[in-house]
Amino acid sequence: MKNLKKISICLLVLSFVLTLTGCGNKHNKSYVDDNAKYTYRTATDSLPTSWNNHTYQSNDATTILDYTEDALYVFDYNETKDGYQIVPSMANAMPKDVTKEYVGKYGITEDSEHQVYEIELKTWLKYDNGDPITAEDFIKSAQLLMNPKAANYRADNFYNGDLRVYGAEEYVKQGTYSLSEFVSAAFGDDEYVDPTTFTATEDGHLQVNGADVVIDLTSGGNWGSNGLSDYAGAGYLDNNQADWALLEGAADENGQVKLTAETLKAVQNCIAALQGYADVEAYAATRGDYAYQEFEEMAFLGKVWPEYSWDEVGYFAKDDHTLVLALTKPLDGFYLNYSLGSNMNLVHVPTYESCQSDNGGVYSNSYATSVETYVGYGPYKLTTYIDSSEVLMERNTYWHGYYEEEHKGQYQATALSVKQVSEAATRLEMFLKGELDSYGLQAKDMDTYQGSDFTYYTEGDSTWFIAFNPDEEGLLNAEKTATPVTAGNTVVKRILCLKDFRKALSFSVDRAAYELALDPTGSPAKALYGNMIISDPDKGTAYRTTEQAKQVVVDFWGLTDEIGEGKEYATIDEAIESITGYDLEGAKQLFNAAYDEAVAAKYIPSGDNWEIQIIIGQPGSGSSAYYNNGYQLLKKVWTEAVEGTKLEGHIVFTQSQPLGSTNFADYLKNNTIDLLFGVGWTGSALNPYSLIQAYVDPNYQYDPAWDTSSELLEVTINGEKLSAPVYDWYLALSGETITANVVDGTGTKDVTAGTTAENELRLDILAAMEGAVLQQYDMIPVGLKATASLRGMRVKYYTEEYVYGMGRGGVQYYTFAMNDDEWSNYVKEQGGTLDYK
Repeated sequence: MKNLKKISICLLVLSFVLTLTGCGNKHNKSYVDDNAKYTYRTATDSLPTSWNNHTYQSNDATTILDYTEDALYVFDYNETKDGYQIVPSMANAMPKDVTKEYVGKYGITEDSEHQVYEIELKTWLKYDNGDPITAEDFIKSAQLLMNPKAANYRADNFYNGDLRVYGAEEYVKQGTYSLSEFVSAAFGDDEYVDPTTFTATEDGHLQVNGADVVIDLTSGGNWGSNGLSDYAGAGYLDNNQADWALLEGAADENGQVKLTAETLKAVQNCIAALQGYADVEAYAATRGDYAYQEFEEMAFLGKVWPEYSWDEVGYFAKDDHTLVLALTKPLDGFYLNYSLGSNMNLVHVPTYESCQSDNGGVYSNSYATSVETYVGYGPYKLTTYIDSSEVLMERNTYWHGYYEEEHKGQYQATALSVKQVSEAATRLEMFLKGELDSYGLQAKDMDTYQGSDFTYYTEGDSTWFIAFNPDEEGLLNAEKTATPVTAGNTVVKRILCLKDFRKALSFSVDRAAYELALDPTGSPAKALYGNMIISDPDKGTAYRTTEQAKQVVVDFWGLTDEIGEGKEYATIDEAIESITGYDLEGAKQLFNAAYDEAVAAKYIPSGDNWEIQIIIGQPGSGSSAYYNNGYQLLKKVWTEAVEGTKLEGHIVFTQSQPLGSTNFADYLKNNTIDLLFGVGWTGSALNPYSLIQAYVDPNYQYDPAWDTSSELLEVTINGEKLSAPVYDWYLALSGETITANVVDGTGTKDVTAGTTAENELRLDILAAMEGAVLQQYDMIPVGLKATASLRGMRVKYYTEEYVYGMGRGGVQYYTFAMNDDEWSNYVKEQGGTLDYK
């Protein structure tokens, strides 16, 4: 999903002035123009130079596109205003499954399900110049998008992701030799191919279904941007020089290698080396067939694509107001609607075609680079564009929503003004003068405005952790090679294997103070997932609001027995609200307990000549204020925390050399460093059941010393306790069937909890897994990513709390206390400068 319409400016209003009629007559102007102007004014450090939805790459294009274009389906508030729902916008109804009507076409068989859909369009859709929008406009726009000569950046919207239109990739790539992913980013089990089934050409190149198997040494494919050349440069392949030399020698000028049997083995050995094994055979002894197939995650399939007719593409207009989509893979429910939250790259075809040029065989297109070269179809119309200066968008009177009852009272803003202002200090000055209606706070502003009634914090979907990898063998090896800070001391590191020691480090950190010092717009974290993670995308339910997720938090912080009538906390919400994560006295007790355990385990020698040496990793280039200041803060906090304990005077901290921005986790995994902070995972906000993989799969874990394939986890399902390895529970969430033991000893049960399972079942498993991760104290949550902004005095948010997908309402819902003239007079009455403190 690329373009699900999310109104991003989170401001609402005090009084409605629009009076909308119902949907009966879709051609009469439906709002009352009271001649007052309500201009919502913002500033950004960069305005787009192009906003062609076929080609844009920079996110600043959405400054215009979010308001001048629309989508088939959009996010809106649910009925209780505490979550979102996906509703039709340009579409007139939700998608209709017509798969069975197309058996024998577009790869559809009698057994196919959820692969062909009809989308009914509203009959009153218009461009902002008054031209009608029909289904054929969508189809012609798609043909222009996928024009092989154009090589448009966003042409893969129709075949790369969940929504994969039959024949789209073939049409785009016809006549070219191009690479496509071997295994998708979904890493589906059915996508891997046994390399022994590869065929070979006469010159020995390996193929799958007629496509060359290719490794790009400069690209990691679905591993990420780092290719094998990056790993080799960082020294990770030093023990595989022969394999690496073979690959380098076989690469073309672009770093691409068409694999042969010999180079395939070299690639497999290199992947095994990255996982800590001498060769692929040694790796396979642990991971089985996956060891031979893992390279496919960074591999590509290359071929010359044959000519392909548009008539064979599974996207067409059934009539003037009905689109038909035929997909290569089943897609249903929320994720279908989410993927269709797009305008399908609709453009104004006559204007677009007039902007095309093919001079000298070189294709170019100037569409959407000026007011004259652009026609939109959203709630606002672009009326002024001054490069690097200002954009003005005014109400588009042809937009369908202004003729629909469900939009009654919305979009009070008559115009949107966005100015380019590069300096934050200048933007703040403009805001205080009433020239802007919103201002994004910077770190240096927080001392002044963090307590303002007009300051709003917006969480992201990332949690930041302090991460450990308590691998006893790895830490023992690190002890043997370490140089003591104090000559003659014995270096101690294996105390990190003791949970009490890691808990003590956790309890020593005042998370509120930590965030204020290092990330003042952030907020303290109390669990693995933050408040923006959605567990039921159909209803927009935030995971942290579920009873299962709340119980995880109070269990982790030891408050479960303190909740209830006559106890310290009346409700579970009160208990969660009270959590700070900071307990210095408790930390000191744990430090003493950890010392005793370490002595008993012979981690700490007799006598006084020993030091606990902790190397704190430094991601990045070394210039990060966050990591440099954070190192100093944690060093001070923990040094002071052990005062008065048996560890006083015996703990020393050093900062590592800069570890780079991509492979820093590997240094923790191999115990070259002892901890990282300010690290974590992002993405999958709408699928925490997939995101949990990052915490339990050794290929992703910061702490692979935790063997999730053997550690058992009990999950209560329908009142019955079942036990299975932690990793098996993740497989169940992925849709595989696992066998769990009934804890009371009465046998086993098969469990499957994929996307089609009941949500309560999935929640029960996810919450148990989150609790298991937290209880390791290897990934200690400290902060939640967030931003902070000042709300202008004349605007009011629709919801004070941030709601995923809707923010606090956006331009769609904001209202104004004063029109532009009234506001100008008010600012003058205040002396020209407003007080937001």
